[in-house]
Order: sequence, then C-alpha cells, then structure tokens
Amino acid sequence: MKTLRITSPGVLLIAAVVAAGGILLLDVFFLRPYVENQKWIALRDRAAKAEHVVQMAFYNREASLRNAGSVWIKGGQVRRFLSDKPPAEPFEHLAAQALAETGAELAWLTGPNQQVLGLWTKGRPAKQSEMQSVSLGDEVRPQVQGGVILLPDGVGIFARQRIPDEANPDRTLGELWLARSLGKGVMNWLGSAIDGHIALLPPIALPDDKTDADAASCSLWLSPTEGLIVTRPVRDTSGNVLGSLRIVLSVTNICNQVATARRMVLIVLTLSSGLTLLIIMGIHILIVGPVFRLLRRLQQVQAGDSATQELSRNLHGEPLILAQQLETAFDKLATLSKTDQLTHLANRRHFDEVLTAFYHQARRYNRPLSLMEIDVDFFKVVNDTGGHQLGDEVLKDVAGALERICRKADLPARVGGDEFCVLLPETIASDAAAVAERVRKEVAHQVVATDVLKLNVTLSIGVTDLNSGEINSPGAMMAMADEALYAAKRLGRNRVVQAHDLDGLDRFGECRESDKVNLLSKKLGGLDNQFKNIFIRVVEELVEVLAERDPHKVDHPRKVAHYACLIAHEMELSQRVIKRIEMAAMLHDIGMIALPDSVLLCPTALNEEQLRIMRRHPLLSVRIMEGMEFLEQEIPAVRYHHERYDGGGYPEGIAGAAIPLTARIISVADAFDAMTSSRTFRDAKTQAEALKELKQASCTQFDPVVVDAMLVVAARLGDEIMNVLGSEKSGDRHRAMPAGAVAGV
Repeated sequence: MKTLRITSPGVLLIAAVVAAGGILLLDVFFLRPYVENQKWIALRDRAAKAEHVVQMAFYNREASLRNAGSVWIKGGQVRRFLSDKPPAEPFEHLAAQALAETGAELAWLTGPNQQVLGLWTKGRPAKQSEMQSVSLGDEVRPQVQGGVILLPDGVGIFARQRIPDEANPDRTLGELWLARSLGKGVMNWLGSAIDGHIALLPPIALPDDKTDADAASCSLWLSPTEGLIVTRPVRDTSGNVLGSLRIVLSVTNICNQVATARRMVLIVLTLSSGLTLLIIMGIHILIVGPVFRLLRRLQQVQAGDSATQELSRNLHGEPLILAQQLETAFDKLATLSKTDQLTHLANRRHFDEVLTAFYHQARRYNRPLSLMEIDVDFFKVVNDTGGHQLGDEVLKDVAGALERICRKADLPARVGGDEFCVLLPETIASDAAAVAERVRKEVAHQVVATDVLKLNVTLSIGVTDLNSGEINSPGAMMAMADEALYAAKRLGRNRVVQAHDLDGLDRFGECRESDKVNLLSKKLGGLDNQFKNIFIRVVEELVEVLAERDPHKVDHPRKVAHYACLIAHEMELSQRVIKRIEMAAMLHDIGMIALPDSVLLCPTALNEEQLRIMRRHPLLSVRIMEGMEFLEQEIPAVRYHHERYDGGGYPEGIAGAAIPLTARIISVADAFDAMTSSRTFRDAKTQAEALKELKQASCTQFDPVVVDAMLVVAARLGDEIMNVLGSEKSGDRHRAMPAGAVAGV
C-alpha cells in the first residue's frame, strides 16, 4: 500500500482553503458585527450633530427675541403702558416700530396680575381672541425666560422679559412677551444647514409605524428609502408635547464608507494570507524541504546506509552550506576518532580495527604480518620526577622516532599511557625486530632535559608474527607480543625480544621474576613519599646552616611559621592550606643561602646596591624549589611574601588581591618577627610596639584583614604568643600551645 505524499502545491492548496475559511469565519463572527456597530456609532454621531445644530438655532432665535425685548424695555416706551397715564399711541403702533427688524411675529404686554395690556401681531391687526389660542403650558414659572409655545398658526419660540420699576428695581411692573413662529421657511433653512430635511409635525401626524406614545421620547431609525430618521418631541414650558420634530438625514456616505472599509479589510486579509502562503511555500521550497532531505541523509549516514559525501547532493542555499560544514565536521570527527591527541599517532580503537582487518586478510591469503609492542622504561619515575609535562615530551619523542623509522605502510599507534604498538604488513618477525632495534637506538640517543634534570629514555620492545606460537585471533597476537615485551622487561629492559625466543623459558621462574618486578614496582611507588621526607630534613639542615651564618636568623623560619599558622587559624582556613602556609614559611628565606656575607652580615643599614642584592632572595628561593613538583603550591607564597598591599613591594610590584593570600599572611608574620627580634644596627621592639606598627601599615604595606587577624590573636594570647616558641625549642610544642592555637604539622 502506497503512503500518501503531500507535495508543495498540495500543501499550498490546503493552506489556501484553510486561509479562505478562516477569513470567512472572521468576517461572519467578527468583522461584519464590528462594522455594523461602527456604522450605528457613526449614525448616532451624525444624528447628535444635527440635533445640536437645531437646538442651537432655536436657542439663537430665543436669544435674539430676548435681546430685542431688552432694547425696547430700556427705551422706556413699554414702561409708559404700565403707568397711570398710558401714551397716546397704541401698543400695536409702537411694537411695529420697535420690532420691525427683530424677527418677532407676536408681542404682548402683561401687567402685575398677568392681564394682557397690549397685543401686536406682525403684518395684520391684532385680535384679543388670539391670546386664547397661545399655549404657554399649564403654568409658567417665574424662572422660565423662554421656550416653545403653541401659537395660533403653529409652534413657535417665545422670550420673556421682566419690566422692573425704576424707583424700586426689585418691584416688577409687568412682563413683555415676544414670540416667533417655527414655520416651514425656518425648517427649510435648518434642513439646508444640516444637509437634510426637517419638519415639525403635530402629534396626530406621526408616521404610521409610530404611535402617539412614542412622541414622548426620542427615536432613531434607518429607512431604506429616506435615510436616517430622527424624531424628537417638542414640549412647552410645562412639559406637554406640542408636536414632533422630524429630522431626515442623508447617510449614503456613511453607509458607503462602512461597506468600503469592510471590503478593504477583506481584501487586505486575502492579500496578506496569499503573501504569507507564498512566503511559507518559498521557505519550504528553498529551506525547509532541503533541510528535511538533509536530515534524512544524516539518518542514513548514522545508520551506515549512505556516505557523508551524499549530504550536499542536490542542495542549494543555506542547506548546502550547512551540508558542506557537516561533511567537514564528519571528516574532522573521523580523523579525531582515529588519532591520539598527544602524539598524533593512531589510537587504540583504530589500531584494533586495522589489526583485525589485516589479520584476517593475512590469514586468508597466507601473507606475513608482524606486530611489535613498545613500553617506555620507568615512565612513572619520569612523571614523578619531572612532572607530567616532561612525561608528555618523552611520549612525543617516542612517537616522532616511530614516524621517522617506520614505513608508510606500517601503522604506529599509542595504545596506552606509555605503551605503543606498530603493525607491520608484509613483514616477518626478524625484519620487524630489526626495525624495533632501530627505534630503540633512536630513542636511547635522545636526551630529554629540563631546568634541573637530564635523562635518556629507554624502551622495552616485544616482537611477534603470525608464526610465533599458537595465534588464532588478533587478540592472541597482541597477547603474544605483550608476553615478549614483559620478557624484555624481565631481562633488564632497554632491549628487543622476539616471541620466537620465548620457547623453553622456565614458566615457574618466569612467574617468580614477575613477582619480583611487581615488588620492585611497589617499592618505586613508595620512593615519592620518602623523597619528600628527605627533602624536609634537608630543608631543616639548610635552615640550621643559615642560622650559623647569621645568628639573628636563629629560629626565624620556625617563628614565622608559628605566627603564620596562628593567623591562618584565626581566619578559619582549612588544615590543608595551613599546612601549605607552614611549609612556605619555613622556606621563605632559603634563598639567602646564596647571598654574600657582605649583604647577609652587614652591621649597618644596607646601601642601595646591597638592598638590590637582598631583594633577589625570594626569586633565589623559588629557583631552589622549582625542581620539586610537590612544592608547586608553596612557591607563590615564597615568591610574593615581600609584595606590599599598595603595590610598592618586590619582586613584581603587584597589589591587593593579586598577591596570594598565603603570601600576605607570611608577610605579616615575617614583619612581626623581624620587629620583635634584635639586629646589629637596632634593638628589638616590644610586642605592643610591633603590633602598633602593623596596624599603622594596614592597607599600605599589609592586608588589613590579615593584620586584624594578627591583632585578635595577640589580644587573646597576650605575652604567651612569645612564650610558646620557648617551649617549641624544648620539644614540647603541642603541649605549650594555648587552646584555639594551631599546632605545627
């Protein structure tokens, strides 16, 4: 059954269908409701602006009527109609003159008791009966200064002006009322101002789908034929509904803009989705697809079904660069997996693979094959004496000799710490033994030297071939060469032994010799600790020699070690570090052995030249110690114990934390003992004076933390800090130590 494979066009088609469905769902559930909501927000905003324009028009007409009434009242003519002697001219005549240009259409004057004292109508004679059809509401409150009224010919706007008494302004003589009709002309003017149509309808003329009860509230709806329709009730001063203000607005632009915005969003989404799909497809074609092919090829390479050279086939762009880098990395890894990093010879794994292949090939075609196994004599002693760096140099020299002497067809390899093997195809044992002898002589003639040591390296070599004994596997061949190698060691080392020569050896004697070799190896392993103990005894003897040359140096190393251990214990350092500090304190002035008597025994203060020679003693001490690998951690303390905390010391002028802590501790202990000991050119200071000088030199010459620790120790022990040394001389050092002090080790 074939598996379904989806190609790039198929993926693009599926993604397009998914994108189209997503856009449709987005339009139905989000975009369309959102656009519809925004449309009604815009319609309500349009209606609110239109209503605001109408309200401002009504307010402006009311204000103009109020201003006209105020001007007329200030002229004084109206007030005469309220006096005991009214003017000879009638109210209608005076009103026509005063209100001709104000836009007022109806005016009347009321007295204190709201009785009508005069009436005027614009353009026709006034009839007293017309006042009966003017509706101001059930009751006009005094604070109402204007509003909407029902006039004989329709709804209008009125303004009310109080006429005060000139003698007593708080007294009202009467009121002047001005009104103006909201006729068809005014509605048409307002309609043009709001780009729509306005009509003032009586309650009985409301639209068919609206009831009279709806006149009491505002309403807004969208008519498919007329546009946006807004109805607003018109009320008199008492809140009675006089009619309905119907505003019809053209909202074609708003609807078109909303529809256009929705279409634009859909177009942008469609184009964005298409562009995204094209980008994804391009990435798939140019990058993702090649990367998937590269990953499949990597799996095949890991499974061994393909070669690394196939990784970059039919790739391009960044995947091609990645494949080429992977090929290079695989090549490097293949080389590293076959090579010993120190000697650059073949390693044990590669050697075993090649030995197995050559062994079976030689057995099948009956061809000669030889193997020699090499071991460096006394290599552990070389490492212990000269350090691992010297051991590495020895191994490199042996590897170089093998590469120079062996043929190109041979395979030299490092198979262990100091063990080497060489596979020699098409070679019998005697010829291989001749090659081994040249290698042995080449290495024996080389001299490996360090600053304090020169040595010649020797090799023990065992040689075998396929005809040496019963060899039925590569492992048996290695075992035979190994047996010949150990025979060479038993016979005194620095020699070549063939496996053919092993026949007839006394196996029992051989075992006894092997036991002797193991015993000797254990003894050699114990020489390291014995050498350390011998070195310590030699150091003590050197200190005694230095004390004999300079009497002022008697017990100076021991006292400095004692003070330094007390300080280190107070600073809560580990016992291992304290032991290291004590050893460094014992050795810190050992380089003075090499100084001339003119400097070491000078009875006066040293001059500049003598001071220069004296300052060499830390470096001389280090040179004496450098040959001993087990003292490598004590060397920094000896080298830098004369450095100053502020950088003004010697031999390198380092400062602060750059100076090792062990050196800073020995510096304080050395200074304290020097100050409390007498010299030929000065007397010894008291303990208090010495501690005072240490405190004064804190942060400049000495580390303040170390000085503080010394002060704490001195405060706790008092004069006993000096008495302890006397008991040390008597051999009772541990019993003389006070509680909390550190005994020497």
